[in-house]
Amino acid sequence: MTTPDQPERAPETPATDRPLDPGEIVTVRCDDDVHRDTPPNQAFVIIDGFWPDRLAMAALGGDGLEWRNQRREWLQPVSPLQLRQARDADGNAIYVVD
Repeated sequence: MTTPDQPERAPETPATDRPLDPGEIVTVRCDDDVHRDTPPNQAFVIIDGFWPDRLAMAALGGDGLEWRNQRREWLQPVSPLQLRQARDADGNAIYVVD
């Protein structure tokens, strides 16, 4: 219950609407994901903005390969506390979100 002297709370910005900064950890969520050969919960790190609504990213703990031109709405920010190291089908170390 609010009273006239209490300010209204500002609406929260959904995670998919806020800008992402270089160094943030994300997963990719998209039906037409270009990364279909990676686990759906694999963690990526934002490298830089590419266009206003597109970003460059790389697999966290990966070989440095960049994926550019990723749509912002495909990316879901995650907390580093959710990360754990795992192995992909080839035995390479990857980071995934539990």
